[in-house]
Amino acid sequence: MIYSLGIDIIQTDRVKKALDQWGGKFAEKILGEEEMEMFSAKFNKVQFLAGRFAAKEAVIKCLGAFFDERLSFRQIQILNDLYGKPYVHLDDPIRERILDKEVKISITHERQMAAAVAIITGD
Repeated sequence: MIYSLGIDIIQTDRVKKALDQWGGKFAEKILGEEEMEMFSAKFNKVQFLAGRFAAKEAVIKCLGAFFDERLSFRQIQILNDLYGKPYVHLDDPIRERILDKEVKISITHERQMAAAVAIITGD
């Protein structure tokens, strides 16, 4: 069963401007610890951060069906499995609220855009 769906798209130029203006502080507002390690190792930091930003926005929109308040970017991490496929890791309070449901994510990049779709599924 599908409980909720979220989608987001962002221009990579917006992310580049924010990184140019605030540097690593901007990335730290968006990314969790494990994501920051991935970010540090990336050649194309703008594209990576834009994809993670879009993914987190999509997840937040999706989780809006379960929460009245807006969630923080850092409560959600988009990590990669052994094959490079992104998956959603939620902080425990969020996980407890959605119980046995699963949040799935898909991210796409294009030269000037990044987009993501999130879906909450369960029995």
